[in-house]
Amino acid sequence: MKTVLNCEDIKLKHKGMKTVLNREDIKLKRLESAAKLIIKLDSPLQLQQLINHGDRKKFDQYVYAVDKIQQSIKLEMIYGYEAQCARAMKTMQLVFKGILNCSIQTTKSDSLSSTACSSSITSSYGYELQGSNHTDHGELSSEQLYRLQSIVEMLHSTGCLGDCIEVYITSRRSAVDARFLRFCIGEWTTNDLQSLGCEEFAAKIRTWILAAYKCYYRIFPGEKQYYEQIFHKVRAVMYDNCFLAIIKDAAIELNNFAIAVSSIASFQKLFAVLELYKALVVISPKIQNMFHSESFAAISHCARNTTDCLRTLVRNLILCFEDTVLNERLNSPPSKGPIHSLTEYTMNYVASILLYKELLTNIIVSPPTKSLGNQEDDNFLAASNKTPLGLHIIWIMMSLRINLEGKTCFSEDSLLRCIFLMNNVCYITRTIKESPELLEMIGKEYPLRLSRNVWKAAEDYISSILQRVLYCLRDDGLNYKFPFFNGVSKKSLKKRFKTFNATFEEVCMTHSFVLDMQLAGQLDKLMLCKLLPAYNSFLEKYGSHIQCERYKDRYIKYSSEDLQGKIKRNVSRTQSIHNVAAVDSGTSTKDLFTLIEFYSRFYTAKACKHSYPYVPL
Repeated sequence: MKTVLNCEDIKLKHKGMKTVLNREDIKLKRLESAAKLIIKLDSPLQLQQLINHGDRKKFDQYVYAVDKIQQSIKLEMIYGYEAQCARAMKTMQLVFKGILNCSIQTTKSDSLSSTACSSSITSSYGYELQGSNHTDHGELSSEQLYRLQSIVEMLHSTGCLGDCIEVYITSRRSAVDARFLRFCIGEWTTNDLQSLGCEEFAAKIRTWILAAYKCYYRIFPGEKQYYEQIFHKVRAVMYDNCFLAIIKDAAIELNNFAIAVSSIASFQKLFAVLELYKALVVISPKIQNMFHSESFAAISHCARNTTDCLRTLVRNLILCFEDTVLNERLNSPPSKGPIHSLTEYTMNYVASILLYKELLTNIIVSPPTKSLGNQEDDNFLAASNKTPLGLHIIWIMMSLRINLEGKTCFSEDSLLRCIFLMNNVCYITRTIKESPELLEMIGKEYPLRLSRNVWKAAEDYISSILQRVLYCLRDDGLNYKFPFFNGVSKKSLKKRFKTFNATFEEVCMTHSFVLDMQLAGQLDKLMLCKLLPAYNSFLEKYGSHIQCERYKDRYIKYSSEDLQGKIKRNVSRTQSIHNVAAVDSGTSTKDLFTLIEFYSRFYTAKACKHSYPYVPL
């Protein structure tokens, strides 16, 4: 049966065929236009425009044209464009490489001329905020990311990704390594770090901390974001074989430096080590989260082990410092009894420990186990209900006192021995009282024990003074007896007065070496309480024998009031002198205990710069 088409049917069919033909013509024209665009942008100049931040519209048109031609060839819609399409794919791969090369060229040149990074770091918990408001060298801009992502998606969809993955990994690894080199950390062994001075070592630690925070809070997360954005549709690109392969070398270098630090043996570098430990504790969760895969677990495992090693190192360095304070024997006490360099250094060290109180409380978990060789001190420590860190601080101050007592053996002058002990123990007590945090940690009991030590030395001091001065006021040797006459030898009396004057003035001069003004005032009262009655009695008994002498003032230089005035003026003069006095530093001790500005932030006042109260028991 034949189908009969009427006129209307014939018109509709003709119109449909015409529409199909028009659509095919449009497609063909678009393909021809795409092919022309590919040929037009095939020159080196046009290629450079695609690489650089040129017109995104032109870039999108080119990517669309290449994709359109490639899809049409696969669907066998067109023929004869295979050569142009292959050339376009090669061009896209070159553009991909060119964009990556542009991102690392400035980084490499910058890393060659870079010096050590800034060390103006004040808070370990604020490093990640450093430099977060600007685009760093080696970072990919949003435009570069867009173009790389577009190229990868197009090449991947057409099966022409080729070696772009390897090119990307190599390029971004170079960028990360170049940015890491800008910190100038270098490869350091334990011996290298041990040979550095304290300031140089601290600077290296600060540089490492800045590098670690920059890597784990900016560089590494940035690379992870790039990887995820560019290759999120490419299954062949995995977390391990792409992202971790890019950053692993820098992460290993950071670990190696921390490992080298964990074996040093200098207590002077304790506080820089604590800064490193504190930073590593903060960064550790980032490391564990980033290197969680089995193939790179060694990096996170190494970081955990290094943290444990640093914790052990801190304990050992504190023990080393304790042993040094107890056994340091390189310097005899100063001739005039001011603060010994060991005393100042030790108390500065204790003050610096307080800066890390929270951290050290978690690290120092056991009390001192070594005996001080003194049953009374050992019993006091055993009975003290303090934290392990507080007990270690008390142990250090006890060791210091024992050491200072041993140093007095080098002095033959009993007065200077007493003054030396009074000054140094007063300095320890004063430092404790000036630090509420230190007083809270060690309690009030030990400062009271130190006050007893001061007062015992003060009693010995007064006893020695009175023994010297009152010896001049004795009767022996002044009277002579003859069978028919008893009298006083004026010659012996004059000599006795002159001896008293010289001894009293010497005592006043020695007395000026007492640094604590309130203690000096109390010593004056004790001395005058014993001296004035004895002097008045001696003057009343023998003064009349010289009153008629022509040069009596040469012998009787002081009245009772003059003695009191002399001592009061001496106290005022002492205060004036000590307001500008510097702490004595023995040569050998100074060599052993270099006072480091970086570690002396908490307490920098010189001894005796101010007058401090002394409260005897």
